[in-house]
Amino acid sequence: MDDKYLLEINNLTVTYGQFKIITEVSFKVRPGEIVCIAGESGCGKSTLIKSVLGLKQLGAQITEGSVILDGRDITRLGVEERRQILGTQIGYVPQNTRGSFNNIRKYDVQYKETMNAHNLPFIREDAIKLFKRLNFPDTERLLSYEPWEMSGGMNQRMAIALAVLQGPKLMLADEATSVLDVTSQKEVIEELAQLRDELGWSILFITHNLGVASHIADRLGVMYAGRMVEYGDIRKVLDDPIHPYTRNLLAAIPGKDRKMPVGLEGRPPLDGAEWEGCNFVPRCKYACEECKHKKYSLNEIVPGHWVSCAEGRGEK
Repeated sequence: MDDKYLLEINNLTVTYGQFKIITEVSFKVRPGEIVCIAGESGCGKSTLIKSVLGLKQLGAQITEGSVILDGRDITRLGVEERRQILGTQIGYVPQNTRGSFNNIRKYDVQYKETMNAHNLPFIREDAIKLFKRLNFPDTERLLSYEPWEMSGGMNQRMAIALAVLQGPKLMLADEATSVLDVTSQKEVIEELAQLRDELGWSILFITHNLGVASHIADRLGVMYAGRMVEYGDIRKVLDDPIHPYTRNLLAAIPGKDRKMPVGLEGRPPLDGAEWEGCNFVPRCKYACEECKHKKYSLNEIVPGHWVSCAEGRGEK
C-alpha cells in the first residue's frame, strides 16, 4: 500500500461555544484501511465523526486544524458543497438506523428518495444484486418491506446497503453495532469487512467495544476526554498496550477462562480537553504532580505506535 491517504485529520480542535470538546486530534486513514476509534462514552468519539461529516449540532464547530478528504480540505466547504459530498464521497451508518429510516414507508421509496437527493439513479435490480451478494434474506421482496417489520440488525444492514449504492470512498460508522445482539454484530462486521475488500472502501469505525475493534480494524485509536491517548496498528495496541487508560479498558473486558473483569472507577471529565496537563490523572494510579502540568503530546514510542503516556508500562 502506498503512502497516499484518503482521510487526514490534522490537529483537530472542536468547540461548543468557547468550550473545547476535542483538542489536537490527528490521525490518517489510507485507501482500503479500517481505523477504529475506541473509548468510553463522553470521550468525544461521536463528536469526531460529526466533525468529519460537517454536522453542526448545539453550536459545535471546528476552531483549529483540518479534515482533508482525498487531498481536499473539506472544513472550508460551504453548506451546498458539503451536501454534495455527503453520501457520494462520504457514507454514514449511524448507531440507531431506526432513527434514519421512516418506520412506516417502504424501503424502495426511501432508497429512491435518498439516491435522487444526490442526483443518482435508483436501479432496483442493482439493489437486489447487492442484497444477494451480502447474503440478505428474502432479497427479491426486501425493498417492499417497511423498517418496522425488520429487526434492528436488518435495518442496520439495509442502511449499509444504501450507502454502498451511493458509491462513497469513505464510510463513517458511529457505534454501528452497539445496539445489536452478538449474532447481528457479527453479520454487520463481516459485511463491512467484505465490502472493504471488494470495493476498496476506507472505514472510520467508532466503537466502545475493543472486541469488535479487534475483529475489524487495521489500526486503533484510543480517545479519552477529547484527546487521542494511544494510536497504532491494531495488534500493537491490543497486544502491547502502553497508556494506562488503554490497559484499563482491556482489563474491563470479560473473557473466557479468565478472572472477572476489572472496572475503572469514575468518569471522563467533561472539561478534559481544556486541561493543561494529563486529563486521566484523577483515575490513574501512576499519576504524579508532574502529570498535572506536563503539556499533552502524542509521541511515537515504538515504530507505528503512538502514545501520550507510558507510565507503569512494566506492570502489565
